Amino acid sequence: MPQPNERAFLQHMLQGQAAPILFCESLFRISQTLDDLIDGDKPVTGNAVYRAFWEALIDLPGNPFYRQHESVLRPLMAAALQDWRDSVTLERTGDHHGRTLAFVLRDQLTSLVVQCAGIVGGFDWMQQVSAEIRRHFHEDALDDYLGEFKTGAEEVQA
Repeated sequence: MPQPNERAFLQHMLQGQAAPILFCESLFRISQTLDDLIDGDKPVTGNAVYRAFWEALIDLPGNPFYRQHESVLRPLMAAALQDWRDSVTLERTGDHHGRTLAFVLRDQLTSLVVQCAGIVGGFDWMQQVSAEIRRHFHEDALDDYLGEFKTGAEEVQA
């Protein structure tokens, strides 16, 4: 995440509703900044950190979609954050099984987008678009992900 057509994709999946789209986009930016900070693989400016904190502390809690559905969304966000943290730990173990588990866990915000589609469009809509959402956000293949470790393209830090 994100891909060049992210906004158009979210427009379709979330039926053009601005607040859920903005909610998801904020989560993506916040999580990308966190990932870059923890991995240390991309420089993160002070301004980017400040923006991520602003979005996390000010914009996201003020988002009307989040406010209306906080009781559903916050536990999903907590699970996605813990899953991401576990993926980092498992990835750094260096063993094949741990890294395979990390691949599965690292993009759990996808499940949150699926649930947002369900909140916006109901059960039938969620069932219709769920697999498409997962394919969109899980664009990397497992073999490609694991191959990054063999080539040294992705150095693991202790």
